[in-house]
Amino acid sequence: MPPNSIKTEKIRSKFTVKGKKFLTPHFIRVAFEIDDQQEELLTYVKSGSNNKLFIPAKSLISSDEKRIKADWEFITRTYTNRKIDLENRELLIDFVAHGDNGPASAWALTAVPGETLEVGMKQSSRPLVPDADFYLFIGDATALPVICAIVEELPSYVTAKVLLEVYGKEDEMILCSAADVSVHWLHNAEPEKGSILADTARNIDLPGGILKKYIYAAAEYSTIKAIKDYFKTELNWDPYGLYTCSYWKSGQSEEEGKP
Repeated sequence: MPPNSIKTEKIRSKFTVKGKKFLTPHFIRVAFEIDDQQEELLTYVKSGSNNKLFIPAKSLISSDEKRIKADWEFITRTYTNRKIDLENRELLIDFVAHGDNGPASAWALTAVPGETLEVGMKQSSRPLVPDADFYLFIGDATALPVICAIVEELPSYVTAKVLLEVYGKEDEMILCSAADVSVHWLHNAEPEKGSILADTARNIDLPGGILKKYIYAAAEYSTIKAIKDYFKTELNWDPYGLYTCSYWKSGQSEEEGKP
């Protein structure tokens, strides 16, 4: 595929677990081996891009019988390619560890080296965010991997503010970047009961002037709706300078459909 192409091509491959570790009490990083064929497939897949995890349903029946039917072959979940490291031949995927009440969390908690997991993704040269002078990133725990991946790639001449909500102080991480980045952490031990991200975003000081500004927000459905309404309706924000994505909806699984 030509490097300048924005055409996307879907790929799907079975990856072998190389190792895993707890980054914090609520984040597990699983490292997958990249073989020769996968190395070629991943050449035009970006760190921070979405993937699809195909989790074997039969391995999860006992822990989640109410939500998983025995005749399903796979439970599909959307995650982030936290890092594609072709030099060290590793695909890193970070999981929010919230017990066995979710298929991906349950799988990550019990995953061992040598185990395999099928992963689907897209080849693309499309940038994750457009060029800007200032970025505002807003996200809950589910958005931490993608926001970390994007911030790592920002150039030194831009400024960014990051607003992140995690379970507690012990889940805070260091965000590495060449850019001028300031991070504000919020703590929420029960995210399924609501978030203060939207209210906090209202009090973020945004730069004025003619700077090109871009806002990237990803979190629970109702939180994203409130953020989107605020910037689009109240601030009349340029729609081309705003990206919002609801990664989950409280009380609803991915099988029940996205809002």
